[in-house]
Amino acid sequence: MTNLQPFDKMPFLNTAVVLLVGQEEKCVKKIVDAMLKAPKNFEVQIHVAPRLPLPKENEHLRPRIDMVVFIINFFSQPTLSELLSSLSKLDSHFFLGKVCFLEVRGGHVNQYGPKKITVQKMAETYQSPLLFLSPDCEEDVACVAHRLLHMLQICAGLVSGVSALDMVSVVKSPVF
Repeated sequence: MTNLQPFDKMPFLNTAVVLLVGQEEKCVKKIVDAMLKAPKNFEVQIHVAPRLPLPKENEHLRPRIDMVVFIINFFSQPTLSELLSSLSKLDSHFFLGKVCFLEVRGGHVNQYGPKKITVQKMAETYQSPLLFLSPDCEEDVACVAHRLLHMLQICAGLVSGVSALDMVSVVKSPVF
């Protein structure tokens, strides 16, 4: 098992690689399907892992990962603890615009619950975007997939004049 690093391998031409980390299998499948169906002008490779670190075996075959998306189930405590454990397995350079948190919601959501505040604070602490997904709504899944693809395209360096560091501007800035 090894820590994941963003610049340890060379990128492929006109290709972006995303790693989805989470144990929400139904949700991950819907996101993957929507990302693959969406129109795009670059090739996308999607890898899925329930948690980090990734196994050391076949590491030499693994492509460079351009963006990591942590999928959090709002109502699952194990998901939250797995996320906290996985965050420590990422190289700090990933937190320069190459990490996104995706909160899965379903049913009635308490806007001010303690888990909600924890996830928001985590996203703010790591200065990473926080997206919300209702997996039962196909329109919502398509919208989130489109946003993830756009962010991935930027993280992979496929948008001229924009870098992954600009992703920090997506995050809510403090009000003075």
